[in-house]
Amino acid sequence: MKNSFFTIKFAFADSLGKNDDLEDNAMKKSLFKKCLLALGLYLFFTVIIPIPIAGNSIIAEASSVDTEQTDIKLNVSSKSLVKDTTFDLKLYNISDTNKVSYKSDTASVATVDDKGTITAVDYGTAVITVTVKAGLKTIATLNCEVTVGPPAISIILTKTDITLTVGDKTTLTAILKPNNTVEEAKFSSNDSTIANVSIGGRITAKSAGVTYVFASISNGKYDMCKVTVVEKDTNTSTEPEKSGTN
Repeated sequence: MKNSFFTIKFAFADSLGKNDDLEDNAMKKSLFKKCLLALGLYLFFTVIIPIPIAGNSIIAEASSVDTEQTDIKLNVSSKSLVKDTTFDLKLYNISDTNKVSYKSDTASVATVDDKGTITAVDYGTAVITVTVKAGLKTIATLNCEVTVGPPAISIILTKTDITLTVGDKTTLTAILKPNNTVEEAKFSSNDSTIANVSIGGRITAKSAGVTYVFASISNGKYDMCKVTVVEKDTNTSTEPEKSGTN
């Protein structure tokens, strides 16, 4: 009887141990499944659908944003040249370590040397491309459109006599022939203290007096305009006070 009791006791304990093992296995499997699910969700949200979180924002690196293109500039983006004349391209905001190269897409119209000097060869249009490199990296690519045409053979100003008040401004217009010339008139003032003139023919009256503004072309022909500058009228009419007795 006593042996039977111990047999039953051990059998019951053994049964409890097996149940515990089954429960442990079930918990381990459940925990493993939860870990797999958590890992899957993590990969989904961090790899497939990246979401920036506080303290871990996605910011573009400075090296990936090329701002140097807007800093480097040419002195002109387009230029008209008379055949057989030259013009010097100039670059701004480059360093001594930068490598600059020039290339014409139509050398039969305009050529360019390694210093940026353009030579007008024949009538037509060409594009000069300027490439700036820092080491092996291209940091700027700039274009200048060049139009080559015939010279002017005559010039006439639309005004031959004007009067301005000190401080006033006006623009002289020059008519050049032939109509398809690409030459531009060159303006100059005989006395810039009375009236000066810009390269585009803009006159500014500086002080009272008389001077002449000239417009010329490369073959030596010119026209002129007489400019009279007068002082501003500073007189103000004030009615004198009336006095009398009633």
